[in-house]
Amino acid sequence: MATASRLEALQHAGGFSASVVENFRRFLEEASDEALFRTSPLRYAESSGLSEREAIDLFLHATRAGILDFSWGVLCPGCMGFMTTTGGFRELSRTRYCSLCRVKVPVSVDDSIEVAFTVSPAVRRIRYHDSENLDLDQEVFRLFFSTSVRHDEDFARFVLSGMKATGRAPADGTLELTARFEPRGYVLLAPELHSVLHFEAGSEGPSLLEVELHDGRAIPDFARVKAGEVRIVVRNRTLRRTPLAVFADPVPPPELRDASFRPPQRVLLPYLSGRKLITNQTFTDLFRSESIPAEGGLELKDLTVLFTDLKGSTAMYERIGDLRAYDLVRRHFSKLRGIVAQRGGAVVKTIGDAIMASFSEPRLAMDAAVAMNREIREVGPDLLLKIGMHTGPCIAVELNERLDYFGQTVNVAARVQGLAEGSEIVVTEPVFGAPGVGELARQARLEVSRENANLKGIGGATPVVRLR
Repeated sequence: MATASRLEALQHAGGFSASVVENFRRFLEEASDEALFRTSPLRYAESSGLSEREAIDLFLHATRAGILDFSWGVLCPGCMGFMTTTGGFRELSRTRYCSLCRVKVPVSVDDSIEVAFTVSPAVRRIRYHDSENLDLDQEVFRLFFSTSVRHDEDFARFVLSGMKATGRAPADGTLELTARFEPRGYVLLAPELHSVLHFEAGSEGPSLLEVELHDGRAIPDFARVKAGEVRIVVRNRTLRRTPLAVFADPVPPPELRDASFRPPQRVLLPYLSGRKLITNQTFTDLFRSESIPAEGGLELKDLTVLFTDLKGSTAMYERIGDLRAYDLVRRHFSKLRGIVAQRGGAVVKTIGDAIMASFSEPRLAMDAAVAMNREIREVGPDLLLKIGMHTGPCIAVELNERLDYFGQTVNVAARVQGLAEGSEIVVTEPVFGAPGVGELARQARLEVSRENANLKGIGGATPVVRLR
């Protein structure tokens, strides 16, 4: 009954059709435990026939209704380890450390942050809700890696065949293991802590291996032992009971690789990136508490920023009066907001009669701009929009309890909008040259002209494309 009530709340809040909610209910009831752990709305979209935007909105509203929980994870580009953060988006730092690959991982909202969803235990309990229920010999790696990566079968078989020991270290306690090791490299992995010890068994060294587990680190992170029977003493310095596994290293260091070594192959499945999520209107509306780090914000490698403004709005207030003009402006904001949301973007803020919106890619922003010029006449036949956009790196910050963006990309987008006349779209060359943008302009039968513009505060001439 509780789940039915949550689904009713989901349908009402998100305006989803009965069939969409019914298909989602069956997914929650019938999908395997694996399919309901750190899953992606993009993969659900593929299997359900929904668009990516519809699936993302569905998962976000389901999270708000208590049906799903989401988690932020920094992805290691080397191994695709999913480095969780208990504090959500706010606790993401500029760099993380992958103990398995022994490399620093720059944190980029664009592609190194994955947002994954797990069914809430209030709706359905799955074995991943409590690692005590897991067969560590078979499933310890699912806790460590992103579920959006599929390793080849040879790699999986090698890792499982090389398993030497598993166990659970008590919170703030000690676990002892004994195993026999042939001469080669090994890994002790505590997946929930993302703590890893690499060690080599050889002709020399002790037969005792002592290691401390901390959140994100093992001390030491490398050791040598004597081949044969080794006693492993694990001291868990965290306050949670921690599963761990010891297995042969599937990727030995270069000096230990022979001619038979073949790097593991993998397939990357669609996943929801941090950039795609924070430029989503539903996320912006529902999860204001999921703010970004307070210190310095977060860097985005690429964001498309769109500005609009109403042509002649001051004269309109004088011509038809404040009340009628304000009503038109309010309705125009509502229309633009809907168009932005339908394309997977988000309205960042309104400035007078203008809006600033963000999109994860230029094609979506151009689609929105074309729709704005087409549909604004439904609000008022005399309303004309001036639209401009640019794409590039920027900084995401929290300002007045909402997400905002700063940097040269934002400045250029605002200046480019200032070049537009009524019903025109002016974009920079990086926008027009992005995949799909030119085709959208052609389909909309827009007249295309190029020019070099001197933008206030921007050094040198900026190549722009004017679309009428």
